[in-house]
Amino acid sequence: MKLFILTPNANSLFTPEQLESLKATGDVHLITEIKPFGEITELYEGDEGRIVAIDPDFSDWSFSNEVIDKIPNLKAICLQTTSFSWIDVEHCKEKGIPVTNLRGFSSMAVAEWHTMVTLALARRLPIVAKDGWHGDYDRHRGIELRGKKAGIVGLGRIGTAFAENMAGIGMDVQYWSRSARDERFTSVSLEDLIKTSDVVFLAFAANDETRKLLTDELLQSLKPSAIFVSAVGAAERVYNQDLLLEMVKTNKLYGLGYEQEKGMFGMREGNVWDGPALGWCTDESMSKNGVQWIEAIVAATKGEYPTEIQ
Repeated sequence: MKLFILTPNANSLFTPEQLESLKATGDVHLITEIKPFGEITELYEGDEGRIVAIDPDFSDWSFSNEVIDKIPNLKAICLQTTSFSWIDVEHCKEKGIPVTNLRGFSSMAVAEWHTMVTLALARRLPIVAKDGWHGDYDRHRGIELRGKKAGIVGLGRIGTAFAENMAGIGMDVQYWSRSARDERFTSVSLEDLIKTSDVVFLAFAANDETRKLLTDELLQSLKPSAIFVSAVGAAERVYNQDLLLEMVKTNKLYGLGYEQEKGMFGMREGNVWDGPALGWCTDESMSKNGVQWIEAIVAATKGEYPTEIQ
């Protein structure tokens, strides 16, 4: 079995001992130099079975069907991320290629990051930064969150951790989830959550089921004093981000926070945190990421896919 591990972050993700352990499972090709797939000639040579383990930083968050179709005897694809919106999973299913992702390694890191983003928006930090850090008691006056209402859309690992953080600072926490239940918090309809929350936090996977989950009409029912923070990638598949940006610009929404690959403050008008995608990145999550990724690769060599994307 040939194992192709494509990542520019090997030194951060793996210990030498972990990489050595992989050699017992197959012919390991560790490729750390970012290059076009067409230049990775060994990926297409021979007819042995092969597994591709790919870090999106290697391919700018894209692994196209065209490339996948050219790889001979591809047995499995092991993603380095929880997110899988950057690969066509349905196409892989049609070709009989299991795709696995990683789960839970960064839940606490992401929840803590977005807690920070929420607090920063409450204190209008993006505007303070864009104003050159010169204090203005009128323009930079923020709000306090204690006693206000936090609404969590999606109560998985990240949503639950964020809910715990918000409760810890004294917020009244309510949530909407298709299936999860937690008696510590109040379950409400999605419509009520959007209309009544002072902080709205999105924490669910972007997929066909959640496509356009938040309609424009629903977003327009947000309180003008509300803060909207999203931990969901591929925002265009879930909600109208341009609408929310316009609402912030016209004072119909207090603050908006989300991640993108480039840009930090200053890129958008008003109280908008459009920061880099660093929410997952801590010493602890990086270590867990490497361990889980190797476990997924080793399992795939045995024809086992415990985290296969369904």
